[in-house]
Amino acid sequence: MGRIVLVGNGWHPPLFRAEVNALAGHSEILHPRIVSVSQSNKNLENISGAALVDMAIKNTSTIKKYVDISENDIVGSVVSWSDKNLPEGSFSVRARKLGKGVSDLSRRKIETLVGALLVSDENPVDLSNPEHEIIVILGGPEEGSIHTDETVKSEPVIVWGLKDSILTSGSYVGESPTDRPYFKPVTLDPRLARLMISLSQKDKKTTTIIDPFCGTGGIVIEASLLGYNVLASDLDPRMVEGTRKNISHLGLENTKVEVSDAGEIDKIWNKQSSCSFVFDPPYGRSAWKSGEGLDLVISALSAANRICPTATICTMMPTTADVLDGFLSNDQIVMGKRWQEVQDLIREQGWKINLAIPIKVHKSLARIMIVCHPADSR
Repeated sequence: MGRIVLVGNGWHPPLFRAEVNALAGHSEILHPRIVSVSQSNKNLENISGAALVDMAIKNTSTIKKYVDISENDIVGSVVSWSDKNLPEGSFSVRARKLGKGVSDLSRRKIETLVGALLVSDENPVDLSNPEHEIIVILGGPEEGSIHTDETVKSEPVIVWGLKDSILTSGSYVGESPTDRPYFKPVTLDPRLARLMISLSQKDKKTTTIIDPFCGTGGIVIEASLLGYNVLASDLDPRMVEGTRKNISHLGLENTKVEVSDAGEIDKIWNKQSSCSFVFDPPYGRSAWKSGEGLDLVISALSAANRICPTATICTMMPTTADVLDGFLSNDQIVMGKRWQEVQDLIREQGWKINLAIPIKVHKSLARIMIVCHPADSR
């Protein structure tokens, strides 16, 4: 079985890699924003719904370690590769820099030289609507990222191959929440909602998404669009009615939305299997230090365990933006408590934190993206 290379959105490389691992299993990291995964049909299906995958490249070749390299060296390698990998039909060549790129290599020169050497009657150049697109990625050190990435070195790498047009559509955007019948300024961004759903896929057997804080329906909509059954609730009847309007507007039918306290959702949904709990709990401006909302989250986690103790949880918790400066320490204040205390509370409800990655909100506020698995799992 072959492999396919995925190029990630530059917004948050660690979360891009976490999403790929959740959807496609173990990946080989070539660069903070470039990974390679098995090209199985199931992986391709899962990746097609990803939030942070910009591009997929198949039949790839890679140069990782080199002392000096020129445009002509790369051109020669791409042309040799094309003998076995470029099918008959029109083509174009697109070179792209990630971060600072590689040395002073010119994208335009690479595109022009490869195109000139490969053009023929069997392979005419078509820049507007080619049948095949040769992609050359020049991956260099990241620059200007708001999210630190200490786990992977940005060593230069050059990757080329054929763009997979089915999987390549740019990172997910989704319908603007302002275009929905019911909108509030606190509505979750569609890309972030979809990312949370991706991260909740521990064994890729999930059939149902449960959201106990549905708000205006951001997670509900994305989960339904991806084909999941959705059980959603909110304590505020206005939010419940607004979510119903939004899903009706989009013609989504595989959803149920009810009024319920987050800590009592087991009374309306009873026992479930093959499910994930994905939610963005409400919080005020000072929630990171006041503890406002933490009791709600803990009660929701307790109810989730009563519904499906083998599920996966994906949620977010507010904290201060200084968490973006380095690693998340146990003394970091999260929703009014030390991070270690929060972890202990979560474990008491039957869950253990498997992933915790900070996300910037603004200059003084961040959120921690959290994925939990059952406390007794390995």
